[in-house]
Amino acid sequence: MDAADKYYQRPTNPRTLSTSAIDLTGTPAGISAPPSPSLDTTETVTRRRSWGKVEAGQDPLRFDSHSFDHHNDGQPAVYTVNDDPFFPNDTEPYNSYSSFNHMSGNSSGIIGPEDEIRLTASEHDTEQATPTARTRRRTVRYSATPSPLKKTGTAIKSVSQNLRRMSLRVVNLAGSGLERLESEDDRYHDAGDSDQDDLPDLTKRLPIRGRTICCLGPHSRVRLALYRALVYPWTESIILLLIILNAVVLTIQSSRSLTVASDGDLPPTLSGYFHAWEDYVLFVLFIIFTLEAFARICVSGFLFDPEVPASSIFHIFSTRADPSAHNVDPSADPSITRQFSITQKLRRMNSNMMRPFVLSSGVRLEEHPSTMEQVKEKAKHAVQLSQSLGQDVKSSTLLSRMNPFQASEKSDYVNLPFRLSVKQQHDKTQRNIPYLRHSWSRIDFVAITGFWVSFILASTGLEHGSSHIGIFRALSVIRTARLLAITSGTTTIMHSLKTARPLLTSVAYFVLFAMILFSIIGIQAFKGSMRRTCYISPTLGEDEVQRDSQFCGGYINPDNLTVMSYIQLDGTNSVDSKGYICPIGQVCRESENPQQNVESFDTIYYAALQVVIVASANGWSPLMYAMIDSEYFVSCLFFIICVIVLNFWLINLFVAVITNTFSAIRKETSKSAFGAGTTAQLTDDQDDGWANGDPRQQTRQNLAKIIYEHSKWCWVLLALVSLTLQATRTVDVGAMQALIMYYGELGITFAFDVEIVLRVLAALPDWRDFFKHAQNNLDLFLAIGSSIIQIPVIHDSDAYPWLTILQLMRFYRVILEVPRMRPLLLTVFGNVYGLANMTLFLITVNYISALVSVQLMRGDFASGQDVTFANLYNAFLAVYQIFSSENWTDVLYGGSGAEALLGQTVVVVLFLSGWMLFANFIVLQMFIAVINENFDIAEESKKSKQVTNYYATTHVPESSAGWMRRLNPYRWVKANPVKVTVENLPSNLILPMQKSLVQDYSVPRGMTSPTTPTRSGTVQGARHYASKSLRTLHRMYAGSPPSEDVPLATLKTYPRDEQDHEDEETERHLELLASLNVEITTTEDVNDALYERRAQKADFIRNHPSYDKTFWIFSQDNVIRKMCQKLVMPAHGERIFGTPQSPVAHTIFQTLLCATVLAGIVVEIIATPLFRRNYWIENGATRLAWFDIAEVAFGFTLLLEFIIKIIADGVTFTPNAYVRSIWNIIDFMILVGLLVNVTTGLLFVGGLSRLTRSLKALRVLRFITLFDATRKSFQSLIISGASRIIDAAVLAILYMIPYAVWGLNLFAGKMNLCNDTSVAGQTDCQGEYSNTVYGNSFGFLAPRVWDNPAPSTKFSFDNFKSSLLILFEIVSLEGWIDVMWVGTAITSANAQPSTNAHPVNALFFVIYNLLGGVIILTLFVSIIIGNFTSKTGTALLTQAQREWIDLKKLITRQRPSKRPKKRPAWAVRAWCFDRAVHKHGWWARAMLVLYIVHIIALMTQTYTTQNVADTLRNDFFLGLTFIYIVDVFIRLLGLGWRSFRANGWNLFDIVSSAGSLSTTIIVRFQDSGFAIQQLQKLFLVSMAFKLVQRTNSLNKLFKTVMASLNAILNLLTLWLIFFGFFAILFVEVFGLTKLGGAETRTQNYNSVANALVMLAFMSTGEGWNQYMHDYALVYPRCTNSSGSQTDSDCGSTGWAFTLFIAWNVLSMYIFVNLFTGVVVDNFSYVFQTSGGAKSITREQMRSFKKVWAEFANPKTGYLERNRFAAFFSRLSGVFEVRIYPVEYSIPNIMNASKHTPDSDYTWPAHEASGIDLQKLSRVLDGIDFVAARKRRAIYSRLYHEANVTHNGLGITFTGMLTLLAHHKLIVDHEALVLHDLVARTRTNKLVTDLVNLDRVRSLLKTISHRRRFLAHMERKRRSRFSMQDIPSIIVDPMPGTPPMSTRDIASLADGTASVPPSPTPHQRFYAPDVSLASDMSPGKGLQRSSRRISDISMLGTDFGFKFPRTSISDDETDGGVFSSSSIQNSMWGDLMSEAVKEEENR
Repeated sequence: MDAADKYYQRPTNPRTLSTSAIDLTGTPAGISAPPSPSLDTTETVTRRRSWGKVEAGQDPLRFDSHSFDHHNDGQPAVYTVNDDPFFPNDTEPYNSYSSFNHMSGNSSGIIGPEDEIRLTASEHDTEQATPTARTRRRTVRYSATPSPLKKTGTAIKSVSQNLRRMSLRVVNLAGSGLERLESEDDRYHDAGDSDQDDLPDLTKRLPIRGRTICCLGPHSRVRLALYRALVYPWTESIILLLIILNAVVLTIQSSRSLTVASDGDLPPTLSGYFHAWEDYVLFVLFIIFTLEAFARICVSGFLFDPEVPASSIFHIFSTRADPSAHNVDPSADPSITRQFSITQKLRRMNSNMMRPFVLSSGVRLEEHPSTMEQVKEKAKHAVQLSQSLGQDVKSSTLLSRMNPFQASEKSDYVNLPFRLSVKQQHDKTQRNIPYLRHSWSRIDFVAITGFWVSFILASTGLEHGSSHIGIFRALSVIRTARLLAITSGTTTIMHSLKTARPLLTSVAYFVLFAMILFSIIGIQAFKGSMRRTCYISPTLGEDEVQRDSQFCGGYINPDNLTVMSYIQLDGTNSVDSKGYICPIGQVCRESENPQQNVESFDTIYYAALQVVIVASANGWSPLMYAMIDSEYFVSCLFFIICVIVLNFWLINLFVAVITNTFSAIRKETSKSAFGAGTTAQLTDDQDDGWANGDPRQQTRQNLAKIIYEHSKWCWVLLALVSLTLQATRTVDVGAMQALIMYYGELGITFAFDVEIVLRVLAALPDWRDFFKHAQNNLDLFLAIGSSIIQIPVIHDSDAYPWLTILQLMRFYRVILEVPRMRPLLLTVFGNVYGLANMTLFLITVNYISALVSVQLMRGDFASGQDVTFANLYNAFLAVYQIFSSENWTDVLYGGSGAEALLGQTVVVVLFLSGWMLFANFIVLQMFIAVINENFDIAEESKKSKQVTNYYATTHVPESSAGWMRRLNPYRWVKANPVKVTVENLPSNLILPMQKSLVQDYSVPRGMTSPTTPTRSGTVQGARHYASKSLRTLHRMYAGSPPSEDVPLATLKTYPRDEQDHEDEETERHLELLASLNVEITTTEDVNDALYERRAQKADFIRNHPSYDKTFWIFSQDNVIRKMCQKLVMPAHGERIFGTPQSPVAHTIFQTLLCATVLAGIVVEIIATPLFRRNYWIENGATRLAWFDIAEVAFGFTLLLEFIIKIIADGVTFTPNAYVRSIWNIIDFMILVGLLVNVTTGLLFVGGLSRLTRSLKALRVLRFITLFDATRKSFQSLIISGASRIIDAAVLAILYMIPYAVWGLNLFAGKMNLCNDTSVAGQTDCQGEYSNTVYGNSFGFLAPRVWDNPAPSTKFSFDNFKSSLLILFEIVSLEGWIDVMWVGTAITSANAQPSTNAHPVNALFFVIYNLLGGVIILTLFVSIIIGNFTSKTGTALLTQAQREWIDLKKLITRQRPSKRPKKRPAWAVRAWCFDRAVHKHGWWARAMLVLYIVHIIALMTQTYTTQNVADTLRNDFFLGLTFIYIVDVFIRLLGLGWRSFRANGWNLFDIVSSAGSLSTTIIVRFQDSGFAIQQLQKLFLVSMAFKLVQRTNSLNKLFKTVMASLNAILNLLTLWLIFFGFFAILFVEVFGLTKLGGAETRTQNYNSVANALVMLAFMSTGEGWNQYMHDYALVYPRCTNSSGSQTDSDCGSTGWAFTLFIAWNVLSMYIFVNLFTGVVVDNFSYVFQTSGGAKSITREQMRSFKKVWAEFANPKTGYLERNRFAAFFSRLSGVFEVRIYPVEYSIPNIMNASKHTPDSDYTWPAHEASGIDLQKLSRVLDGIDFVAARKRRAIYSRLYHEANVTHNGLGITFTGMLTLLAHHKLIVDHEALVLHDLVARTRTNKLVTDLVNLDRVRSLLKTISHRRRFLAHMERKRRSRFSMQDIPSIIVDPMPGTPPMSTRDIASLADGTASVPPSPTPHQRFYAPDVSLASDMSPGKGLQRSSRRISDISMLGTDFGFKFPRTSISDDETDGGVFSSSSIQNSMWGDLMSEAVKEEENR
C-alpha cells in the first residue's frame, strides 16, 4: 500500500443499519420480512439439479469478504481507477462497499487514522484496522532526556505536519471532498516516522488523462510541467499561506473607515486600481491564483471531461448520433435504417446536448464487468428501483434536469444520503474531474474572474464613477471562504450541511413557491397602498409637510366636513375612502413609496421583499399597521396568516431538516455532526476535581482533602458573596462602599487562591491528577486571572471592568448547587466541543460575509449613522445584526437608500436578503441541532427504555395511596355491609363472581359502546343519537374511547353464512391452533388484576353504604342523582354502581354550556371598559345594565353546572368525587373568579378594582375543559412539560445574573444623554431649547433633560435591578440592537454620546446575544421539542421505528383510485380517458406549462394608472380559464362523474376553473364591485395550486406539511384560547390607559380586536418591551393613580410587567416553539429520501392503485379472498410478490423457447409442440431458484396472513398496503415498537402454523395423488394383461403406511428430525433434498417434486430454508419441512396419522 492509501484509508467495521427497505443483518425469525429475495447474488445459482446450502442473511448491499471467498480462488484482486480508497486491505475489494453503508453525506471523505471526529469510523476501528505506519503501537523506548535541539526539530516537524494537514483541508488539490481529517491528539507519533508516510501522494491522485483545452494531450510538456508543479509536496501549503495572506490583507484594507460627509452627498470618483499598498499585494496574489487555476485547468480540464472529444460540441443540435460517443450502433443511423420519429429525434438531440457535459465513467471498467455490474445492480435494488412502473413514465430531458421542481426525479442512486453517494465522489476524485466540476474550484473561478473584472473596471474608472459597480470586487474575496475548512470541526459542519443540502434545497423550493403565492396576493391586495400618506397643509407659509409613516385612505374636507377619498397621482380623488382618515388640516395624497420606493407591493419583486420581511417575523408589524391604515382592518389577516404559514410552519421545515438530518448522521455514524466525539458527561463522583486514585496506594488519609471536603460549601457561598458584593454597585457609590468593595474582593480573591493551593495539596501524592480535570483547570485559571487583575496598575485601568468577568465566572459553582440545575447545565454544555465548533463556524461565516459587504458598500454611507459599512468591524456588526434578524430591515433600507443614487440597490437588497435567509433560517437553526444532540436519548438505550415502559403499561401497577385516599375518613370507619353467609364456596368461583358483579353494575343492560362495529356497518347504540351530528359532538366533548386490542382468536368475526368452504376449513384450523395455543386461550388472564381492583372498589362501596351517597342524601337510586349523572361525565374513572352519562343528554348539556361561554365572550367583546364608561356617561351609573344581567346569567349557568356535578358524583370523599379531576378544579377556579366578578360588579358600579374586573377573562379558559382535544393538548403541551420549562427559565435567569453584574461594572452611569443633542455633557444640559415636530416646522420650546436613553424602550445599567431587567428584555432578541448602538456611542461618564465613539463596547452585547440570547432561545426550543417527543413517544423511537411510523402515515394518506377498470369503447371518450390517466403524457405536460405560464402572468401584475395592461391580462386569463374548463370537461368525460369526483383535486378544479371564468367575464365586460374583484383574484391565485399537484417534489412536501395539519390545528386552537384570555385581560386592565409613544389609534388595548392583533405581533417578540414600559404609566404622568376608579387613565407597573412578561414567555418561548416541535415531530420527508418509503414513488403507488381498482369489489371497496392470488400476481415494483420474475412467466418462457428454423440443429431433435427443449433448458437454467424459493416463502406467508386478517367482506386498501409493507419494506423486529412487536409476533406464529398446515396438506395430497396414480397405472397394466389372457404375478410396488412408532411426523423423514438452533445472521440457508424413501418400501423412494402441489394459493411444499425478512418464527429451521419444530408437535403427528388412515379407508 502506498503512502496515499495509508493516509486515505479508514478501515471500517461492518455494522448493523436500521433502514426500512433493507435488512443489513440476519434477523431472528418470526419477526421480520425480507426485501425482494431475488436481489441476493451471493453465488451463481442455476436450475436445481441437487439441493445444497445457500448463504443465510446475506445483505443485498454488503459485500463481506467471507461471502466472496469462493470467488477469489486465491487470485489477488485487481483494482481499477474507480476502486474506492476506503478499502481495508488489498485483498478485499468488495469490503469497501460495506463501508459505504455507514458513511454519511453526499460527499466523500479523506479519512485518516487521526480523524478527530471519527464520524465515519466505528467504535472498534483501532483494533480491527490494518496496521499502518500510524496505527501500529510502538514500544516505549527508555532513553535520556532529548536534547533541546531535538525538541526543536520535533516541534518544527509537528508544525509542518499541521500546516500540511490544514492545507489539505483548505486547498485540496486532489479534490476529494474532505469528510474528516485527523485530530490534534492523534497526530503525534514516534520521531522516527517519516513525514512522507502519512500524507497523500498527489502523483497518484491526479492522473493525466485525455486532452485538456483542446490542445494539451497526456504527453504535452506544458501540461506535464504544470502537473509536476501541482503535485509538489509543498504546493498546497504555499497556496494555503497565500489564502491566509489574502484574508489578512483584506482585513487590514477594510480596517480604515471610509464614509461620505452627509446624506445626499456622493462619494468621490476614483480612477485606477492602485491606491494603497494592499492593492499591490492583492494584485500579486491574484496573479498567483490565476496561474494556479490555469495549471489546474491544463492538468484536469476546464468544463468538459478530458476524454470527451472537443468535436462533440458541434453535434449538440444534431439529430444524428454523435460519432465520438462510445457504443454507438451504426444501424441506428437514420440514413441506413428507417427515419426516426420526432420523439426519437428530440431524445437524440437531448443526448447530444448532454454529451459534452458527461463525465467519463473511468478507465478499464471492462476488466471486471461482472464485479461492477453486481455493485450497480445491488445499488439499484437498494433503492427499490428495479421495476419500471406504468406505461407513461416521464423521461429525463435537459429541461427537466434544469427544472428545480423536478429535483426528486433524479437518480436515486446518486441521491441516496449517507451511503451510495460516497462512491460517486470518490469516482470523481479518482478520475480527476475537470476544474469547474468541483464546488471549491467554482468558487475560486468566480473570485478570480471577479477580481480581474474589478481590476479592469477600476482601471477604466467605471468601478467608482458616477455609478458604483462593487459586486465584482465583493466577489473577489470569496476565495477566503476556503478558510471555513481550516479546522476539522468546521469541516465536519460543512459536510454535515452538504449532506442536508438536497433536503434543504427541496424545502427551499417549496417555501419559495409559498412566498411567490403570498407575493402575488400582496400585489393584488396592496399595490399602491403604501403610496398614500397624510400631508399637513401649510398654515404659516411653510411647505407642505409629509407625516412619516402615517398611511391613510382618505381625509376630511375642511369646507363641508365630509370624508373624501385620497388624492391620486393625477390629482383626482379615488372612488372610495378607507383605512385611516386624516384629520382636518391634512390631506391624503399619493406619492412615492417609502424607503426610496423600495418598501411597497407595487411589483412582484418589491412584494417578494415584503413577504421575506414578514417571513422573518421581524419588522413585519409596522408593515401590517401601514396596511391597516391604508386599507382595512381586516388586512391584518394577510400578515398574520403569512407569519403562521411561513414562519411558524414552513420555515420550521428547515429546523426539521437540519435536526433530523444531523440526528441521522449521528445515529448512522455514532459521532456528532458538529465535529465532537462521544463526550462523557460529568457525573457526581467526578465533580470533586481529582481522581479517587488507587486505593492500594492510599495508606493514609490526606489532611488537605479532608479539610476541603468539609469546606466545599464555604467556597460556593464565597462565590455567591463575591457576586453579591459587585451587584451592590450603583452610579452614586460612596467612598466607604467603594473601599469595602475593593478590600472585600481582594480578600475573596486571596481566599480562592488558598482554595486552589488546598486542592492541589489534596491531590497529592500524584499532583498531576489535579490537571486532568477540566473543573480544576478552569478554577485555577480564574484564580490566577482574578489575582492578576488586582494589581494596582491593572485595577485602576479602563480594562479592569472588562476583566471582572473572571471574578463573575465563579458563579457557575453556585448554579451547579441549585437543585435540578446541574443535569440541565451539563446537558446544555455537554457538547462543548460541538458548541465551540458551531460558534467558530458562525464567526467565520459572519467574517466572510462582512468582507463581502465591506467591499460592496464601503464608502457609500454617510457618517453619523450606526450602520455604515465603513470598516470591517462595523460591517461585522451589521451582518451579525442581520443574522439575529433584529431590526434587520434598518440595515436593508439603509443600504438600499445609500445605493439608490449609485445604482447598486438591487445588488445590495439581494445580498442582504439572501444573507438573512441563509443566516437566520439555516445557520441559526444549527444551534438548535447542537443543543438538541445533548437531549437525544442514546440509540442503543432506546429499546431498553421501551421495554421498561411496555412493562409499566402492560402490568397493573401497585396502587399507591394518594392524598385523597389518605384523607378519606371512610378508611377509618368500621365497615357495615349487608352480610350473607355462603359456606364451602369454591375458590375458583370468587373472581368470576366479582367480574360478573362489576360488569353487571358497570355497563347497564341494553347499552354498549357507541363505537362498537356491527355487521350492518352501523354503530351499536346509534339509537341513542338523534343524528350523526350528535355523535360528532359527543366525540368532540367526551373524546373517543380507547381501542382495545383484538385477540388473535377472534381475527375472523364475519358470520358463518358469508363463508365459503375454504373459509370454514380455515376456521377449523384456527380453532385447532387456538385450542393448542396456551397464550391465546389465556388472554383473559391479563385483565384479572384489573377486574380484581374493580371488585375491591365495589366491595369497599358495599361495605360503606354512605360512601357512595352524595351529601349523605342522594344515593345511586335517587332519581335526581340519576338525572344529573346522565348529564355529566364522572370526574375520575367509571361509575361502578352509578348511571353512565347519556350520549344525548350529555352532548346537549355540553353544547348549551359551550353556547353560554361563547355568549359570555361576545358580551365581553362588546362591553369593553371604554364602552361601559360611555354607557354610564349616557345612561347614568346603574347596577343592572344589560351587560351586568348577562354576567349574572352566565355565572348562574356555570354555578348550575357545578351543582349538577357535585350531586352526580359528590365533592370530595366519594368514588368519583368532583375534586379528583384536574379539569373540575380548573372549572371551580374559573367559577369562583366569575362569581367574585359578578358579585363585586353588582355591589360596586364598574367593579371593585382592576383585579376583580380582570377575572372576566377566565371565561375563555372554559373552552380548554369543554373539549377533549383542547384538554389533551393542554395536558401534553403545557402541564406535562411545565417542570422542564420552569427549569429552563430558572437556568436562564441564573445565566443572566453574572452578565447583569458585568454590564453594571462596564456601563453604570455612562449611557445617560441629553435630549438636546447640541450640548456637550451633563453640565450643559440645563434650561430650554427649541424643538420641532417635522423637520424645521412647528417649533416649540422644551426643557433639557439628562436621562436614561430610550431609543425604543427606556433602559439603563445604573443598578443591578435595571441591568438584569434590560438583559431579560433583550434575551428575547428584541431591542438588543438599540442597546448595543447606545453602548457604542459612549464617550465618557457625564458626556454626551457620539455615534460609534466606542465600538468595542459592542462586544459585550454580541457575546451576550450569542452565548445568552441564542443559546437560551435554542434551549427553550430543544426542551419544547424534547417535551413534545417524550409525550408523543417519539423520543424513545429508534430510526427504523420512526421510519415505520412515517411510512404508516404515508400509507394512511393513500386512497384507492376510482378510475374505471376498462378503457371506454367510444373513440371520443377513449381519447379523453387517455388524456386523463396519462399523468406524463403530452396533454398533462402542456397543462403543466400553462399553469406555469399562469403563475408568470400573475407575477406581471403591477401598480399602474393605466388599465390597458389589466385589460390584456384579463383577456389572457379568460383564455386560460377556458382551456382549464376544457381540461376539466375532458377528464370528466373520460373518467365519468363517479371516478372524477373521487379525487379532491378534480373538485377543486371545477370550483376554481368555473369561479375564475365567471368572475373574469364579469370583471372584463361589466362594472364589477370590490367583492367580485377580490373573488376573481382569489380564484386566479387558487389555480396556482395546481402546480403542487402536477410536480412530484412540491406534491410530496405538500403532503408532508399536510400530515402535521391536525397537530397544527390543535395547537392553534389552544393558542387561540389563550389569545382570547389575554386579550380580555389586557382590555380590562389597560383599556382606558393613556396612550404612550408607541401606541396609535389601532395599536392599543381599547378593544378586543386591537388587543388580539397586538398580542399576535408581540408573539414574535415585536416591540413587547416598549409597550410594557408604556403601560407602566403612573401618576403624575396620568390623571389619577387609583386603580379602583373605573375611569382612571393610568397604567400599572405591576400589572404591566406581570402581563407582558407572562405573555412573552407563554407565547414567544412556549407556543411559538411548540410549532417547531410539532413540525419536527411530524416531519417525514427525511425518511422518504433515506428509508423504505423512498421506494414508494408516486408512479409505484399509482400502479398499485390501478391493480387494486382492477380486482377490488367496487361496491364494498374490499379485496375479496378469492381474488388474492390474482391480485398478488399483478403487483410490480416494490410491491411485487411473484414467485418468479415477470420475465420467467410461462408465456414469456414459451415465447423465448419457441422453435425457429434458425435454431441450433441437433440430432435427435429436441422439439415438442413447437418448443425448443434446449432453449427451454437454457431459459430455465437462468432462473435463480434460491431467490425463487425465498420469494415463495414471502408469498406463502403473505397469502396466509391475508386469509386470517380479512373479514367477511375482504381486506381494505390500507390493510393490504400495511400487509405488504410488513413483508416487503420493513424489518419487523427493528421497525415495530415493543407493543406492536408482541402482537406481530403472535400473528407471525399463527401464520407460521398455517404455513406448516398447508405444507402437511400439500404433502398428504402428494401421497394421495401418487397412490391414485400408481393404482391407475396398475389398473391399466392389469387391463392390458387381461386382454392378452396371460397370467401374471403382480407385485405391489406401492410403499406401505409409514410406521406409527411415534406421533411425531418427523419420523416419516429420512431421520433428520433434530432441531437446529435458531439461525444467526451468519447462518446459511439449507436446501436439502427431502424424500420420503427412508421408511418406505425398499428401493421405491417417493421423491419430492420441485413443482407446486398445493391447490390453495399455489403454495409449494419446498420451504426448507430460513429467510430473515419473511417473519418466519424461530421454530422453522433449515432442515426442510420435516425439521420444523412446529411440525414436530404431537398435533401434526396426530393430523398426519388421521390423514393416512383416511387415505387407507378410501
